[in-house]
Amino acid sequence: MAAPASSSSPAPTTSASPPPPPFVPAVSPAKLTAACPFLDSAEIAKAFSDSNIYDSSEQIPSVQGGLTVYTCKYHRTDDDGSLLAALEIAETPTMVAQKTLLQVAEQECADKAQPLGEAAIYCLSKGNGTDIAVIEPSHGVTRVAHLSLAAPRNDGFRAGYTTLAKTLADRL
Repeated sequence: MAAPASSSSPAPTTSASPPPPPFVPAVSPAKLTAACPFLDSAEIAKAFSDSNIYDSSEQIPSVQGGLTVYTCKYHRTDDDGSLLAALEIAETPTMVAQKTLLQVAEQECADKAQPLGEAAIYCLSKGNGTDIAVIEPSHGVTRVAHLSLAAPRNDGFRAGYTTLAKTLADRL
């Protein structure tokens, strides 16, 4: 006698909600239209081993010294008033020497600027925070990223400053 045919049914599947899409960083866009895509709030927190959860918000572009400046503000998700950092990105209409623009950035420092590679510096800002400036030629212009951290400069965080400067340089 032959064995009865078995009915094989597919294993039950569970349906879970997919995780939110990961942050996809900008890869040097040809046209500058915003600052937030250049640096995710989680990247800032990770650079300093900060367990808080932060959010970002793009601000209305402004004009400073004849240049359009795009600004992204980073704050704790549970407190919009808790500013972690602000990222400003602008581009010059032509190629400008990185050294020249770094000298301009150094004027915003309250102490001696420290190098973070060839075209980036960090220092104590005049507002008692930490400033990181990154200058990068890109798409026939020179782009400038200025990251202002609320916390005062701490040389123990140099690795974090370097990580953020390199990330910005790669994306400008």
